[in-house]
Amino acid sequence: MAKVTGPLFSLEARGKIGNAMVHFPWKGRFCVRRWLKPTNPRDVDQKLIRQKIGAIGKAIGASTSPGSVLANGAALCVSVKAKTPATQIWNAYLVKKAMDTISADASYISEMSAIVSATDTSDIWSGCATELGLVDLTGAGFATTIPAVDQLAMAAWGAYKMDMSDATNIYSTHPCNWITAEVSQFASDFTVAY
Repeated sequence: MAKVTGPLFSLEARGKIGNAMVHFPWKGRFCVRRWLKPTNPRDVDQKLIRQKIGAIGKAIGASTSPGSVLANGAALCVSVKAKTPATQIWNAYLVKKAMDTISADASYISEMSAIVSATDTSDIWSGCATELGLVDLTGAGFATTIPAVDQLAMAAWGAYKMDMSDATNIYSTHPCNWITAEVSQFASDFTVAY
């Protein structure tokens, strides 16, 4: 990408010139690059991956809502930030850890369903998801529906995969083995100050 000063003998240029080049502002600079035809296949696998990333993001958002006095100060956020390498963004790192061990097939959804349907805890997972304000992720642009409870399970899976056991002992065991108190503890980490 070339940096241009006074593109086309003006102070600013934006848009496409034929099918050859595109002028645009980027980080306060005016740039020009070769025009490329946008591609976005929107196949089922791509939709599933985007939806899974979006679902984890929605769950993380429950602990970082802008109106919250705990935004970025909730126990979960502080713990994730402590485990995140300095070169990465904390919420992206949690999403990465949650997505590392899965592929684009339905096995990930079945893993999340196994977590929330474990004996004696399915009701508490649902109740916690409701208390955090999570809603089902669905729509025309998505391949499937991801229930709110599965979004919470995705965040739990990411925390488990980050090995945050030094923060709270619940993160040292697989979320499908959590008892009711541990599920409640995880949900309260979204809203309780560290």
